[in-house]
Amino acid sequence: MRACSFVCLIGVVFLIIDQFYSGLRWERLFIGGFVVVAIWTDCNRWFYYKLKKSKHV
Repeated sequence: MRACSFVCLIGVVFLIIDQFYSGLRWERLFIGGFVVVAIWTDCNRWFYYKLKKSKHV
């Protein structure tokens, strides 16, 4: 996992916690959804890279 994805993942966790305490704000959830999709795409590529690399060794 890249450092950028890890930092974004921590930001999303804090966003979810904030949503519970301050109430729902749809614009933050919408932007958070884009961030989650970006993290998912990046981690998926990383996982397949590690899986492919481990098969060749």
